[in-house]
Amino acid sequence: MRIPKLYVENAEKHEGRKVVIENNGKVIRFLDKDEEYSGNGKVLYQVIYDDFDKYVLMGEVTKDMLIEYEVGGVKQLTYIKKGTRLLEIPAEGYKVYPIVDFGCRILEGHRLAALQSRKGDIRFVNTPVNGIVVFLKEVPAKRENYVFYILPEKEIKFEEELYNN
Repeated sequence: MRIPKLYVENAEKHEGRKVVIENNGKVIRFLDKDEEYSGNGKVLYQVIYDDFDKYVLMGEVTKDMLIEYEVGGVKQLTYIKKGTRLLEIPAEGYKVYPIVDFGCRILEGHRLAALQSRKGDIRFVNTPVNGIVVFLKEVPAKRENYVFYILPEKEIKFEEELYNN
C-alpha cells in the first residue's frame, strides 16, 4: 500500500503541493505546484503524513485536513474539519500485529490488532464504533505499541446530510 498524502491548512513546513477546499468541502481542487489561488476557499498544503498526530490534540483535530489514500487500487479522499473528534485506540503487547490499515472502513466490534503476550497467548483489540481508520501510529517503546486514529461514523457527514442542515 502506498503512503497516503496529507494536506493541512496553514502548514508551516510544507512540500509545495496544494489543494483548495470550497463550499464547505463539496468542491476539492488540486493545484499545480506554481499555481496561485484567488478565491474564498481554504488552501491546504501537503505535509509529511507521519506528522498527522501533530494536528490532533486530546482527540480533536486542530486544523482542517485532507487525506488522500489508495485502498484496493481506488483513490479515496477524506476531508476532516477543525474541531472533529477522533477516537484514539491504543494496542500494546509483547508483539502487536495490526489487522487493518489506514483508509479501512471498520464496523463496531471488528478487530483492529492481535496482541501476543510473552507466553504466546493471543488477545484482540476491537473497535467500539463504526468508522474509518485515518492514521496508524507506531509508538517507540520497550513493548510494541500502536495507536489507531479512527474517524467515527457520526462525525462523517454525507452530501444529503449537508443539504438538510
